[in-house]
Amino acid sequence: MAGQESLDPDRSMWDFIAVELRRQRRARGVSGAALARIIGRDRSIVSRIESGKIPMQLDHAEIIDREWNLERLFTRLVKFAKERKDDEWRLGDLTEQEARATRVRMWEIGLVPGLLQTPDYARAVFSAGLVRDLDTAVQTRLDRQAAVFGRERPPEVSVILNWVVLEQPVGPPEVMREQLAHLLTLGELPHVNVRVLEKNAGVHVGYDGMLELLTVDSRDIAYADAPHGGGLVTDPTDVEAFQVRYDRIGHIAAPLGASRAVIQQAMEMYQ
Repeated sequence: MAGQESLDPDRSMWDFIAVELRRQRRARGVSGAALARIIGRDRSIVSRIESGKIPMQLDHAEIIDREWNLERLFTRLVKFAKERKDDEWRLGDLTEQEARATRVRMWEIGLVPGLLQTPDYARAVFSAGLVRDLDTAVQTRLDRQAAVFGRERPPEVSVILNWVVLEQPVGPPEVMREQLAHLLTLGELPHVNVRVLEKNAGVHVGYDGMLELLTVDSRDIAYADAPHGGGLVTDPTDVEAFQVRYDRIGHIAAPLGASRAVIQQAMEMYQ
């Protein structure tokens, strides 16, 4: 867990909020437990905000400002921090959060998700981009997979693939066939399920782009892709919007048995 000594309020707005919250609380002689009661949460939430482990939520900022007569100090700070793209919360990157997650939910529109890629499929994907060191890139991806699937207690993993993923050739036919076979093998694990959204589903909310939902430390966060790199989303309201989108995609995806049949049929394309 990050401590106050590891925070840098001169560089990070979220760190500044964490440090300022503790300063304001102590100046008033308010305990962490008392502050937790004020915002209607558990004591551990206050500790995690002050240590920089989680960001302060806007509704908590508004309550604190009102109770302590701070004239919207924390409300303004939280809003400003959320608008600064160069000052992300101290979450670490997606890989770090996947390695800690107890539940992973993914929707992919065009490629097999990185966590499910075979080495040859990953190499073919990287070869199409601007990666200079293919061996390092592939190994990094395999290490990312091992951190998730190689744990003693791996997370529950639910994946929904757009039909394009199965029909879009990546590398030679043997690479695609091996990759699809790998999806079937993963789908046999008790903690993994792979479903397919078939072509006849028509236009749906999934076309807004890929998404990933992670449950980390009993709270959900999301990852949204973007043209120049994705970003982690932590605000509960925003995360809920991703959850709704994932659920809507799931409502129209094929069930497990039918999805396996679709993947097996797609393998025949790559003889």
